Amino acid sequence: MQGKTSPRASATVHRLDRHSLSTGDPSSASAFNAPLVFVTGASRSGTTMLARMLGAHSAVMAFNELHFFGALWDPLQADRAASERELGDLAAKLLARQTHGLWGGRPTSVEHAWGRRLAQALAAEEHHPGAVFAAALHQLASDSGRLYACEQTPRNVFYARRLLDLYPNARFVHIVRDPRAVLASQKNRWKLRRLGADHLPLSEMIRNLVNYHPLTMAKLWARATEEAVGLSDHPRFMVVKFEDLAAQPSLMAARICRFLGLAFEEEMIDIPRWGSSNVEHSDQSRGVSSEVVHRWRRALSKAETLICERHCQHLMKRFGYATEVLDQPSPPSLAIPVLSYPLHVAGVVAFNPGRALIQLKAMTRLKGNDGVAAAHMTEGSKT
Repeated sequence: MQGKTSPRASATVHRLDRHSLSTGDPSSASAFNAPLVFVTGASRSGTTMLARMLGAHSAVMAFNELHFFGALWDPLQADRAASERELGDLAAKLLARQTHGLWGGRPTSVEHAWGRRLAQALAAEEHHPGAVFAAALHQLASDSGRLYACEQTPRNVFYARRLLDLYPNARFVHIVRDPRAVLASQKNRWKLRRLGADHLPLSEMIRNLVNYHPLTMAKLWARATEEAVGLSDHPRFMVVKFEDLAAQPSLMAARICRFLGLAFEEEMIDIPRWGSSNVEHSDQSRGVSSEVVHRWRRALSKAETLICERHCQHLMKRFGYATEVLDQPSPPSLAIPVLSYPLHVAGVVAFNPGRALIQLKAMTRLKGNDGVAAAHMTEGSKT
């Protein structure tokens, strides 16, 4: 979920306006070697909470959901060289999304100037969208006194194999949550403005309302989780459970830090509880809480729970999530989500064609081309 504009981002723009921000010298070391951390998971799995924890570390700058891969550049397409102007535009868009949020509009002239300077400093062999992404994030992190840049767009898991090859120092931390809790959070996501997220546009809340359907959400959770399972043996890919992080935040944060080569810091646990679809947003509520773990039982109908368990049962078993209604007779209310599915699809196409196409392309291309992930999904994708 897109958070509030960060103080560090605001400070960056202030320095830009005063013409005091340096792009450093990305050509002195390969931009591809930048120390990047990608936080991924099915949407509403706790990626924001995890990125916020990492961002509280003195060595890590947590970025907003930048939606770079798939939207601004597709890493699954054939590589091609980009012009200096194209790279400058990409860098400016990255800075604008970090500073003003995903819905903040086009880059300003100051941000365009920063983007051009960064692109000009890249080595000739790095005139590549992947290089400008790494260089931009590394530069912004360095300007904030941080070593690691942490990006938290959930769907980056669909590009993880390519990104691990592209960035030899990158690491992924993928968070898995009970799919029924994910569905419940997605179902209530349109209420975020009521819960205090008044910076989110009304159009985004309408999009969230239209996007929800238990079958679609279950499929998205399954595909993201299948991809993570296929990468679980990769030395630079770590899978953690939301429930473990909520129950033992210090222990799990310390494990994540060891994976990243960092020392655990207590400040990582003292984070604001902001961004949930289940509780009112407040900067006064801090820490990591397990109180939302089982709230899905209040939010989901028996029909929604059954659809989720039928589609995700094998992956649920793998991660220790017991089914509750799978063996029970189908309720009459199951007809409602079944009959409403065509309307849901039509609504998604009408209200959110761009993002829907990006997600679909990434999911289907990986499903068709990746034998490892496909092997894991054989059983779990049956309904």
